[in-house]
Amino acid sequence: MDRLSAVSLALALAACESKTAEQAPAGRVNAAKVEAKKGPTAEAFCDVYKPGDTGPTLSVPALVGGELPAAAGWRWINVWATWCKPCIEEMPRLLAWKDKLAAAGKTFALQFVSVDESDEVLAAFRKQHPNTPASPRLAKPDEQSAWYAALGLDGAPPIPIHVFVTPSGHVRCARAGGVREQDYAAIETVFAP
Repeated sequence: MDRLSAVSLALALAACESKTAEQAPAGRVNAAKVEAKKGPTAEAFCDVYKPGDTGPTLSVPALVGGELPAAAGWRWINVWATWCKPCIEEMPRLLAWKDKLAAAGKTFALQFVSVDESDEVLAAFRKQHPNTPASPRLAKPDEQSAWYAALGLDGAPPIPIHVFVTPSGHVRCARAGGVREQDYAAIETVFAP
């Protein structure tokens, strides 16, 4: 590049910079707008989310091996089976989170419902895994699809299924699939008033 071309380029750049500075309002910087990241939300976590008490009233099909105890407050119902590896893997996590959430002022009844086809299968599993929480099972496993549809889920979603119920008995959140460690913050938001 010859000397005249270099001087011309420098003058052109200087003119461009001063014109840009003149056009920008005082106190503004030309930069990309960056939005603050929002934390995890119940809406993103749940497959079906109904704010407040707008969700359907919880209805549970007939169970064998006990009923789900009535709860005066929030309920978290976990639908599982003995043959479901993610169900078994997440049980200790759910029990630990129950204590952790209670310490943060978010108390609830954690209840389990098995979709195993027989009492014998469930009893054999509990014998091998005595720390498994008490769990009634659906009396008629063929009623699963209708129950899931009433929750707002597809009639054949994968288990585990998580159902969060407000103190007034309305389904706030239904989610098909397991929960992972990174879901804890979103679950906290499900219990918000």
